[in-house]
Amino acid sequence: MKNQEKRRIDPTVPPNEYAKSGPLTRIFDNTTAMVLDQSLIVGRMEQTIEMLAESTNLSYKTVAKEVRRLVVLSLMEPSRKIGNAQTFQFNVDNRLSSLIQCAQKMQIEEMRREAVEDL
Repeated sequence: MKNQEKRRIDPTVPPNEYAKSGPLTRIFDNTTAMVLDQSLIVGRMEQTIEMLAESTNLSYKTVAKEVRRLVVLSLMEPSRKIGNAQTFQFNVDNRLSSLIQCAQKMQIEEMRREAVEDL
């Protein structure tokens, strides 16, 4: 649980809203970024396409397309099957972690600038 809490930038943002305000989504504003932002919340926990679709508020078809793309890029990997559902894990231990860290730093800097402007 501690690792999941460390991965999220802003614990006050509910997970379903986080899909639209995650660091990569704020930078790239596309469906791939929305799926990748979930790695901050779930880490290497197994997720089905349906679970990712629900947490990102994207369609099953869109998430399936993005997961296939991320598997090809080695940013996600298939895990085990649960019943008929294939599970996937984010590959947070490799290139994905540095990408996410960079996006988080950019988001934190943006939040700091906004806070200073509000003063």
